Amino acid sequence: MLGRQRGCLLQPGISVQSVDLKPTSLVTKKTHRHLNDASEIPVTSKNQSACKISRETLINRLNYLHFQSATLTVLLTHRQNGRSLRLPANPEACIDESFTCFWAAPLPPGIDRGDFEMRYLEIPHGHHILQVELIEPHLTEDGLRCQLPEVCHQLTSRRIRRHFCADIEASVIQNGAVFSGTLEDFSAAAFRLELQAKPPQTFQWLKVDEPLTILFTQAGKTLLSTPGQLLRSYGKRDQHTVVIAPALTQQRRFPPKKHRNRRLELRPAPEAVFIHPLTKNLVRLDVTDLSGAGMAIAEAPQEAQLLPGMQIDSLELRMADSFSLNCQAQVVYCQKLDDADEATPLRCGLAILDMDVSDHSRLMALLHRADDRSKGVCPKIDLDQLWEFFFTSGFIYPQKYQSLKEYRDEFKATYAKLYDSAPEIARHFIYQENSRIVGHMAMLRQFSNSWLIHHHAADRTHSKTAGLETLQLVGEAVNEAQALYSSHMDYVMCFFRPENRFPQRIFGGVANHYDDPSFCSVDTFDYFHYHKEYDLKWREGGAWELTPAKEEDLLDLEAFYSNRAGGLMLHGMDLTPHQQDDSSIQECYQKAGFQRQHSLFALQKDGRTIAIFMLLRTEVGLNLSNLTNAITVLVLDNKALPREAFFTAISMLAAKYPHDEIPVLTYPPDYAASQSIEVEKQYNLWVLDCQHLDPYFEFCGNYFKRMKHPKKEPLS
Repeated sequence: MLGRQRGCLLQPGISVQSVDLKPTSLVTKKTHRHLNDASEIPVTSKNQSACKISRETLINRLNYLHFQSATLTVLLTHRQNGRSLRLPANPEACIDESFTCFWAAPLPPGIDRGDFEMRYLEIPHGHHILQVELIEPHLTEDGLRCQLPEVCHQLTSRRIRRHFCADIEASVIQNGAVFSGTLEDFSAAAFRLELQAKPPQTFQWLKVDEPLTILFTQAGKTLLSTPGQLLRSYGKRDQHTVVIAPALTQQRRFPPKKHRNRRLELRPAPEAVFIHPLTKNLVRLDVTDLSGAGMAIAEAPQEAQLLPGMQIDSLELRMADSFSLNCQAQVVYCQKLDDADEATPLRCGLAILDMDVSDHSRLMALLHRADDRSKGVCPKIDLDQLWEFFFTSGFIYPQKYQSLKEYRDEFKATYAKLYDSAPEIARHFIYQENSRIVGHMAMLRQFSNSWLIHHHAADRTHSKTAGLETLQLVGEAVNEAQALYSSHMDYVMCFFRPENRFPQRIFGGVANHYDDPSFCSVDTFDYFHYHKEYDLKWREGGAWELTPAKEEDLLDLEAFYSNRAGGLMLHGMDLTPHQQDDSSIQECYQKAGFQRQHSLFALQKDGRTIAIFMLLRTEVGLNLSNLTNAITVLVLDNKALPREAFFTAISMLAAKYPHDEIPVLTYPPDYAASQSIEVEKQYNLWVLDCQHLDPYFEFCGNYFKRMKHPKKEPLS
């Protein structure tokens, strides 16, 4: 029994002669529908009366539907049993009270016999329905003619707008059964699908109380995959209308991280512009905060159309009319910030799946500039100022300059291209104080999916923290870029001298903190220069052979290295048996105006692989120590490779280099000593797997905190 409440229209003693229930709905599917779907009944606010709309406004709305090739609905009721039926129709252009529309689908039986009475036009109008009474309706074979009333009524439709779709294939999977069909429309609360059952399937297989999975595709491409819950299903034996509520509130696209880069609120706010994958309509939404890995978007709850798991192939980030960036993105969550206030915008999180390298560099530059004007990611640099910084900071010390002075013009030309137009293969980071460069670091894509960190320098006479700030900037950039396919940043590497205290504390300390070479490893190489005038004939007996390396040779190398170190060196340097084709990186170098040649050779004796020689040839100056233009030798058996055979192989391969001196790196470091080969120095190769960065930031965070805020000694 309903209690008597203030404002209630039904009071004791009042008799009700008849009740006319006239539910309304929107229809785009080009078939007739009986009124038996509860989801089609509009939701009307309490005590809200229908708003009157003038004929002029109605005609403008009808002409808009005609312009958009959209449909309206004609509502009919059966003259005897009162059964309701809705027919989709295409409106004609309208100029006065005379109105014509044409059926969008063949008429069902009984219409031409006059069994049904035409009652209303139902016209979609945002969140509302315009209910138009038909005056002098005349049914024709292909449509309907009538007169429009002077006023019609606007009825409140749904609290959440329903969005209509076309040509979206749907699959519903539950307990191994797959039902196929099409997505008709959706809201943030539910999907409406038309499904077909193929014998021996029956819709009794679909159970309301069990979870299912919905998959939406178009032209073979997945648009959305999400778990759901069946709300209702009705229809014929082999065809059903199904309403399903999505059960996914958050989609985890990438492995969780403890360390996440800060998202910034930019002013003016950027705009996310994209074609909705399901409706094909243009969507423009404000970006509330942004990072190099994702963004948050504000969306009106009544218009909600972003769904967790939905992929957006082309999203344009518009910072201003003349500045925009493009990316691929995926909706990962949609949150209601205030349950008590229905008008509060939804917060929708989007992960950037991929982005052109140059666009991502521009995005990073913008974000870091907005966060701290002292920091710069790939900024325009005055190269004269950069060279001065290299010398004054001691990065180019006297001995190093002696080794490169003959090539200074080549170095200048290389850096002019490298720092201006090569984002696919190079990135640079600077830290400034009073517009003066006090910290610098650069990265070079040296192998297919590996970037080399190099050129780390700081001017401690002007800043005590520039080196730390620059290193922190690079770490943040790697954290944001590593998940993007286009960045090819599976690994980062760095060569450093063991006696250099700062890199030994940082990179060596990080490796010790991981304590797992499969995540972060350090390997030591001997380094010296080979002079081409050195040439020997084979002096060792037996059948020696120097040939391009095959998969079997790299399998032998993998077994040797796994037993000795078990680190990441082979992965980082493209030396694994199933190494990726590096043609893409060759193309990137050529596009940037550089050359890159990468070759592998195996030195064998009596059919057994003794050593692997890797030749990397690039422009002089890409790396000031020329480690990107060197021969790397990995010796599998120290005792089986005498120095004469070693140098003869080197002399043969050195012919591929244009210069008289070629840097040579040898591994393991005890080989040179075993053969009395004089070395100039040693380098440690540090390799980090970018999928596991949290321990790196844990170590660096603690180290940077100690360095920036050292504990003061207590006074005695």
